[in-house]
Amino acid sequence: MTKGAAIGLDIGGGSTKVGLIAPSGQLLDSRRVVLAEDADFPAILSEYRMAIAALGAAGLPVGIAYPGHIDRARGLGLYSNVPALDGHPLAAALGGPSGPAALLNDADAAAVAEARHHDEGREGRMLMVTLGTGVGVSMIVAGRPLETAGGTLGDSGHLNIDPAGRYRCREGCTGCLESVASAEALGRDATLLARTGESPALADEAGASGEVSAFAACRAALAGDPGALRLVAQMAEWLGMAVATWRASFHPDFIVFGGGLSALGQPFIDQICVRADARSLPFLSSHCRLTLARLGNDAGMIGAGLAALAPEPKGTCHV
Repeated sequence: MTKGAAIGLDIGGGSTKVGLIAPSGQLLDSRRVVLAEDADFPAILSEYRMAIAALGAAGLPVGIAYPGHIDRARGLGLYSNVPALDGHPLAAALGGPSGPAALLNDADAAAVAEARHHDEGREGRMLMVTLGTGVGVSMIVAGRPLETAGGTLGDSGHLNIDPAGRYRCREGCTGCLESVASAEALGRDATLLARTGESPALADEAGASGEVSAFAACRAALAGDPGALRLVAQMAEWLGMAVATWRASFHPDFIVFGGGLSALGQPFIDQICVRADARSLPFLSSHCRLTLARLGNDAGMIGAGLAALAPEPKGTCHV
């Protein structure tokens, strides 16, 4: 089963997905690693190695989808939402006989995998938005990621969008998109709403811990809870503002939404689209559709694994 395959790690702020990826891009098997909040680099590395061993994949090429900037010259990730990994030689530590692991930004990894499943992604201009603990944004041009700096499309998930500047994201930016429209933001807002008593369903989801996770908030929204639906609508408003800005900046042919919050489905994407269209130039709205990712929350793992099998630097556009 492992012949010709690779390992793809998709590192997130809440957990890391570790998958066994076939050369075709098929996900053969996977594990999820949840780390203690105080885990340091050696502890995290040990957990990753155990997950790879559990897949029976020791010695296979490894690709890492990193939630931050990439320093390719040193094989390091920087400025991520997992600070314990920043500046450490993760690529070298998880590499094997063929050399260090392939290291790329997590949004780029997801987008490269997703682009294989859309004609426009292979030939045109695809923007992918990954809604997880943070907000990852990648631009694919004719199948290749567009990079501006740090192995990323700048910091497009940190558009400064909330004039009130009420919250900081976990990386320290005040009033940015991540601070109001990420899984972390949804969990925070759902917890606050549960504590007011305005949403019995969210109060039930809080349970003994008193905290409502983003997943629980999504579940409540999908079940029709009015309080959770209000939070989702507000998040769609923020994302609509961001989409209007990305359209004007990058002129994509279409925008794909993935990550954990994509579980809210196409109705959520349609809400974002209505709000974006109200703020966009008409000619940009008319030819730029919004849709759900076809690979769901597995795209980052798959893209990382594919990068390990074909890690040529020529596959990236730089501007």
